[in-house]
Amino acid sequence: MKKLIFIALLAVCTFVSTEAQNATQALRFSQYNPFGTARFAAQGGAIGALGGDFSSVISNPAGVGFYRSSELSFTPSIYWVNTVTNFMGNSIEDSQTKFNIGSLGFSQGFPQDKSGIAGFAYSLGYSSLANFNNRSTLQGINTNSSLLDDFTWHANETVDPITGANHDDLNPFYEGLAFDSNLMPYDSVAGRYWHDMQLDGYGQEVYRNSEQSGYIGEYSISGAVNFSNFIYIGATFGIHAVRFYEDIYHTETDANDQVLDFNSFRFREFNSTKGWGYTGRFGMIIRPFHLLRVGATFHLPTYYNLTDEKYTDMSSTWDNGSGISDASASSPNGVYDYKLQTPFRANVNASLILFKIATVSLGYGYVDYSTSRLDAYDYKFIDENQQIKQDLQASQSANAGAEIRIQSLYLRAGAKYMTSPFINEENNAETLEYSAGIGFRTKQIVFDVSYSYATRTDIYGIYAFEPGSNEVSINDLSSNNLMFTIGYKF
Repeated sequence: MKKLIFIALLAVCTFVSTEAQNATQALRFSQYNPFGTARFAAQGGAIGALGGDFSSVISNPAGVGFYRSSELSFTPSIYWVNTVTNFMGNSIEDSQTKFNIGSLGFSQGFPQDKSGIAGFAYSLGYSSLANFNNRSTLQGINTNSSLLDDFTWHANETVDPITGANHDDLNPFYEGLAFDSNLMPYDSVAGRYWHDMQLDGYGQEVYRNSEQSGYIGEYSISGAVNFSNFIYIGATFGIHAVRFYEDIYHTETDANDQVLDFNSFRFREFNSTKGWGYTGRFGMIIRPFHLLRVGATFHLPTYYNLTDEKYTDMSSTWDNGSGISDASASSPNGVYDYKLQTPFRANVNASLILFKIATVSLGYGYVDYSTSRLDAYDYKFIDENQQIKQDLQASQSANAGAEIRIQSLYLRAGAKYMTSPFINEENNAETLEYSAGIGFRTKQIVFDVSYSYATRTDIYGIYAFEPGSNEVSINDLSSNNLMFTIGYKF
């Protein structure tokens, strides 16, 4: 299949702006939910001020300064998500399970006897920042619209009122496929594209399956200095790896044989994003007295260089005797390179240490997703960046966690709440997460287990059948994350 490189402005607009580089894309790679370690996850991610855990490299790098020896830790996880779609009165549940690496790291501390400097430490490793695994299925009788409405609407925007239609102007990933599959003929007298359901009425059976996978992972190096066991200052430099894959399978069938000649069509779309980015964060922890630790972290934007790839195909079947041949068509391979700058973010944490028996931790985070920015060498994304400002807003998070020690056994629990990043109140994608865990520690061995459960509701846009009108599914998601941390101190 021929590879098509998008350098013409027309192709950039049809592929990039309408389908990939938009508010959803910017949010996807700006919204982090780090796995960390099982200890970190069990306490709702609120232990940024505690330190002495490999999760410090992502929560507050000043916490690396609490290391006084060496530690190697590994955190695998089993992540599964259940999605219930609500479409045309039907509810369907689907699920997906994946194995992940939450973190893998090495930390080493160097206690010092120098006046003013009690020690310094560093950490090297990998941390998972985001998980894109999800699968949803919807099915129902649609009496309102069809995916072909989206295609004919955009196709008719290419028709010149004087010269008529030029089929080469059709988007080769969408409208062009519908035309080549005999689903969207052109009426030269009326000067418009049309499809059969516009004439005979809707009521077709719709089936759609969407599967997403991928991750954002950070490879990092961190360092911290301990000043008199009172102030800890640290920094992290991270390289981000992005992998995102999406496979969409959409069918519409004239199950009740109410549309003349038409039987069914199938549309499939594959999207992927790959790339790298770099970022940094700075943290400070203060111990005003032995039982209290207070910390703050400032996260610089991540600067991504990303590559999107797209491929679509479509096919149609027709009633016997209709005189219309079954047909199929496929798009070229679309490739586009661009840049993404994520927002600044800030976190504050506080931990109360109760006589080596228990700890209580609280945290607060702030990030303004409307400041995300897209850019490219050959296109400046002015309209898309303005759309990001209009669609996204600042999001806040609050988390809490507690740990109780019973000799070598540790019991943990936590919770986290994140407000919706969308301005539109109808798309209230707030997230609530609960967590719990248990740990066993000796002078050399660390073994922790955690379980996290999070819920949110998404509005999944299927297509727009006319300006300002979208066909959507209301999706209820519940994610589960079982993590294990194995550590060795020496």
